[in-house]
Amino acid sequence: MKISSACRFILASLSALFIILSSLSAAAQNKLADADNGFAFDLLKQIAKEQPGKNIFISPFSAASALQMVANGAAGKTLTEMQDVLNTTGIEQADLNRDCKALNQSLAAQTNVILELANGIWYQNGFRLKPGFVLENQKFFGAVLAPVDFLSPDSAKAINDWADTKTHGKIQNVVSFPFESPPKLILANAIYFKGKWEDPFDKSLTLPRDFHLPDGNINNVPMMAKHKSFEYQEGDGFQAVELPYAGGQLQMILFLPATNSNPQQLIGNFSGKTWRDNVLSSFSRCEGSLVFPKFKLDYDVILNDPLKAMGMQGAFSGDADFSMMADQPLFIGEVKQKSYVAVDEEGTEAAAVTTINMFGAAMERPLKSFEMIVDRPFLFVITDTQSQAILFMGIVNDPAQ
Repeated sequence: MKISSACRFILASLSALFIILSSLSAAAQNKLADADNGFAFDLLKQIAKEQPGKNIFISPFSAASALQMVANGAAGKTLTEMQDVLNTTGIEQADLNRDCKALNQSLAAQTNVILELANGIWYQNGFRLKPGFVLENQKFFGAVLAPVDFLSPDSAKAINDWADTKTHGKIQNVVSFPFESPPKLILANAIYFKGKWEDPFDKSLTLPRDFHLPDGNINNVPMMAKHKSFEYQEGDGFQAVELPYAGGQLQMILFLPATNSNPQQLIGNFSGKTWRDNVLSSFSRCEGSLVFPKFKLDYDVILNDPLKAMGMQGAFSGDADFSMMADQPLFIGEVKQKSYVAVDEEGTEAAAVTTINMFGAAMERPLKSFEMIVDRPFLFVITDTQSQAILFMGIVNDPAQ
């Protein structure tokens, strides 16, 4: 069957349009990833400053997702501050919502690893949320919406059961009953990841080795070992190696600060822009040996003070403007995250749940062959290679803690 010149022109035009739209979509996702990654490093810097010498593990992606949902209900100075902290200033809220949805769909579409994302909103029976706020969070974030009675223990059970299910049992009891002050609504994001290394470590090579703690003491911990060709770099004051998960789209990037440095100093040099332009672009193939610890962490953190220090102050005050969320004045009472990570010879399992409690404003506020032996505090990051979004990140000062 012959195709007419007109048909060929239409097909060619549609093909060109598809390429342009795909390119625009990729560029939008990269812009969002840069914003998320800038927020990620700002948040980790602030937490590390407040908790020196402690093990830290967070999902900045989960925190940003939950805060983006809240931002759909913000206006005025409150929205401006949230955009500044989230590095989304200059991106229209409608475009941002679409970009978030596209990025979430891209992340969840992977088949070689398990990566699950979920959002939820629970609100007090009889409390009226504005239809636009509800619609945006359902349409672009897939948020489940449920009325509850925060004066009943069933409300906490519903939220905790949701968190437990969405993280495959790794994150439990994200809220406690009775609430110190019953909220008007709670928004939550959950993320769960389980991936096997593209090239697993040989368990027979895992041996006890010394790990040097920040205070000068030494712990004997099980360390994995491998000699092969890696994507590797020696930067200014650090060594780094990429460890891809099955399928190659997600990877862990392991950073070992120099002996005269530490993870806190290292992350001080990173931002959303330097991450893409200077760090990710500097890896090259190199043969070498890697030794680093097996570890497992459970971590809880209240993010109120870090977010305030980063510039998000109005959202936590009685003057907060969440007029796009409800007619009744609201403010953020608590931003909390619980997280979990386990790293061994086979791969990585990680999960996090971020909860945001909203209260009525009248209530009280609550290059050569290398050797990289990771035997001292280190930084690690789990990223999506396609969008370059940072999903999880952490500092390990004591793998035996």
